[in-house]
Amino acid sequence: MRFRDEFSQHMKRVAILSGAPSGECAVLGDHRLADSWRRSVEVHRVDPEVPAAPRILSAPEVRGRRERLDAFMQFARMGVGKLHSQIKDAGYCVLMTDAEGATVDFRGEPSADHEFKSRGFRVGACWSESEEGTCGVGTTLVDRLPILVHKSEHFRAYNIGITCSAAPVFGPENDVVAVLNASALAAPDDRRSQSLVFQLVAQNARFIENAFFIESNRHRWTVQLGGQGRGLEPERCYLLALDERGCIMQANFLAHVELLERAGPLPVPFEMVFDLTADELLCATHDHPGMPVGVRCSANGHFLSAVVRVPEQRRVARRVTQGHHDFGALTARDPRLAIDIQRIKRIVNSRLPILLLGETGSGKEAFAHAIHAQSERSDKPFVALNCAAIPENLIESELFGYREGAFTGAKAKGEVGKVQMSSGGTLFLDEIGDMPLPLQTRLLRVLAEGEVLRLGGTETEKVDLSVICATHRDLESLVAAGRFREDLFYRLNAATFTLPPLRERSDRREVLGQVFDEECAAAGRRIDMPDDLADELMRYAWPGNIRQLRNALRYAVAVCESDCMTRDHLPDNILRALSGPPLPDGPKSEEQAEEKRRIIDALEASGWKATEAATRIGMPRATFYRRLARYGLGRTRFPAR
Repeated sequence: MRFRDEFSQHMKRVAILSGAPSGECAVLGDHRLADSWRRSVEVHRVDPEVPAAPRILSAPEVRGRRERLDAFMQFARMGVGKLHSQIKDAGYCVLMTDAEGATVDFRGEPSADHEFKSRGFRVGACWSESEEGTCGVGTTLVDRLPILVHKSEHFRAYNIGITCSAAPVFGPENDVVAVLNASALAAPDDRRSQSLVFQLVAQNARFIENAFFIESNRHRWTVQLGGQGRGLEPERCYLLALDERGCIMQANFLAHVELLERAGPLPVPFEMVFDLTADELLCATHDHPGMPVGVRCSANGHFLSAVVRVPEQRRVARRVTQGHHDFGALTARDPRLAIDIQRIKRIVNSRLPILLLGETGSGKEAFAHAIHAQSERSDKPFVALNCAAIPENLIESELFGYREGAFTGAKAKGEVGKVQMSSGGTLFLDEIGDMPLPLQTRLLRVLAEGEVLRLGGTETEKVDLSVICATHRDLESLVAAGRFREDLFYRLNAATFTLPPLRERSDRREVLGQVFDEECAAAGRRIDMPDDLADELMRYAWPGNIRQLRNALRYAVAVCESDCMTRDHLPDNILRALSGPPLPDGPKSEEQAEEKRRIIDALEASGWKATEAATRIGMPRATFYRRLARYGLGRTRFPAR
């Protein structure tokens, strides 16, 4: 009966709004809500009476949207998990959508899973304003501002019982890349009861945004600015990315709004915004990277504390070329890696192609940087291309370049490809096992002849190449399956080095300490990690290896407001893993490592369908499932379907 009365009252409000002149609707006090309702009626023509949950995307569509978000997803999952841990006991669920309102990550209590799913809170649900009318996610995407849409403020009658607090997450280009949303199915009628949740959503959205900004600009000089107090609150954290000329190339949303509004479109010189040049700032922090320096903003005269982050490539090069341990920053005290480093030093200037093998996140790109910095080409470009991260129809022009008119949308003067950009320096081809077969043929010709032909071109151009490739795949199995050229494999396989996963390294305690120190220095913080917490982290298997460890510690440093880190500062997914049973160990021998790689390749080739993958490699299904458990490839590794 109550819902029927609320439904009737809601439809009366819609009727009043539909007939009200523009700008004269007093049904909703907040003008943003009133504007959204009007758009729902006049622009989107949403039917408020439809008694159905939001549209749900198929599993392949969800997978595609997650892949387009790529590196952002790891920060999204951490942020969603952390927010959920803060509000789950009050009955809230948390979701993250892409820039079109499609849910790409969701977290809710298992006990309420059915209720949440029945109301559209699940992966794949579409919460755009054009489909759902006024709602937290959809209206945030239109306004680019955080919003609370409480109960009957929703446009569709089906949604009038829920409350939604949503905030946009901006990318480095000042575009909305995602929306973070917290919702409850039952909440007090007084919208003021949602104030704390609304603040937590906005705060966590900024954490995600800032962490993603730093990661996206890890190869640039970045400047983090805030007030003079200890620790930079996310609401007051300004982030800038600089190019080699000292110009501001990118900024987070807060910096755009409060520091750069008068400066005009980016890039702009650093001294247009502050009372010193970028060179002066870098000189002031050269001997003490990570330590704050006071700067004054020209626009408002306010003094800010600035912390400079050194580009990742320069950090690696500095550790390798200036330290007396050479590769020590990467190897610590692992004897197997130490032996490989000695071999690399002997061949680094021989122009032999180097192939780095290892699990995802085991440090292959960092090793490639270190090899380049150790070589006689260290003062020349290090150019990287991830063969798995670029669509197949674009990778050819990225790698080989193109001439004017080569295809629709080509630049008037053409574009130099990665191969030519790296001439004289080092070309790093990450995930080489994912390179399409037609491009493998072209790459083989370039390596054999030392010449490159741009797309749409008629004349070849000489290149001086030193090539490092990396992959987590079993290239020999790919060759046997006809998915990788045998002749290219033997050309790249001249010098092969396998990086052990973090869980198998004898020096993993030193690696933990080193990564933690680097993240504290980069944030300008001095934080202690208790021994019992370090011991606990060492018992975790770290399936994502050093990359996962670094991201987890980066997040923990960002949210830690005291001088001592605790378990509560860790990302939610790490906390759950530490609280549960120990993760399965990885393969203990070369034979098991080979078997694990074959299983992963079969799973990826079959779209992660276990039965089909078992058939592909001729393994009984029961045995196959036991192997999945042994190597930590259980259901948590499978994409949503």
